[in-house]
Amino acid sequence: MKKKKILKKLNYQPTKLQVDAIKNPFVVMHDFFADYPIEETRDKVWELYKSWIYHSSQYADQELTKDMLCFFTQLKEFLDASYLYTQMKK
Repeated sequence: MKKKKILKKLNYQPTKLQVDAIKNPFVVMHDFFADYPIEETRDKVWELYKSWIYHSSQYADQELTKDMLCFFTQLKEFLDASYLYTQMKK
């Protein structure tokens, strides 16, 4: 994808990425895992998911619950892949 298209898509919603992070997103990933080790990140994501299930159990329908479980699963895979990438690039 061309850089202009990427930036247009990224700017569809406000982003907090600074100009240097847009030029080198690896720095953001590296800093994230420096602040939140992968084990801690997995635990926090699990706690967020459990909290969502607990607080939404009365109003969430089956489709939304299934979608959140898929999102949770893919987010964990994304975090693992991002962590792996940052470790390989060191």
